[in-house]
Amino acid sequence: MHGFGFTSKIFRTFPGIKIDLPFHGTSKLKSNNLRALAQEIASSIPDNSTVVGWSMGGTLALLLALLFPSKVKALLLIGATACFSCLWDRKNLKGFLLRLRKEREEFLKEFRERAYPKPFDAKVELEGALELLEDYFSTDLRSYVPHINKPILLLHGTEDSIVPLRGALELYNLGKRAKLITFAGGHFPENEAVIFEVLKGVKYL
Repeated sequence: MHGFGFTSKIFRTFPGIKIDLPFHGTSKLKSNNLRALAQEIASSIPDNSTVVGWSMGGTLALLLALLFPSKVKALLLIGATACFSCLWDRKNLKGFLLRLRKEREEFLKEFRERAYPKPFDAKVELEGALELLEDYFSTDLRSYVPHINKPILLLHGTEDSIVPLRGALELYNLGKRAKLITFAGGHFPENEAVIFEVLKGVKYL
């Protein structure tokens, strides 16, 4: 599951089910909050799935494991945190939303270049996507993570400017069965082979 402003195209070379989040790409999903979205997604994936989530998709993956544990065998979370708003001052979050509403696709393009190491373009319905993003900003799962009894693999860039590394460290300390793997880079690995290598290790957990 991808992050805000992107689509499942970022996982096009990966096996398995690719999900476009609501208002992104060709998604048929309608939920504008993460809890309702977790329920929608739970009905469309098999039991004991290895769920891969990036950024906002990582927080969504945590909710899936918490609310629908039979659906999740293990989590691989890339650039993820249990509480995004805990990592930023409120003025930074308000400023981001303001620029997105004012500059729209122009600012979305700037954000994509900062978040993802390759050129990316895809349709996003900004009004609906903004509702989902605001819910992400208000989501705090820190008190719930210790109750997730599933393996959690955290893959995080040491120079991540979107979700700073301290967000992954906190998540690692909260998770009973969490492992943290860092890579030299930003919010998403420039070399996707890193993700494939981590996925291979899931079967040994």
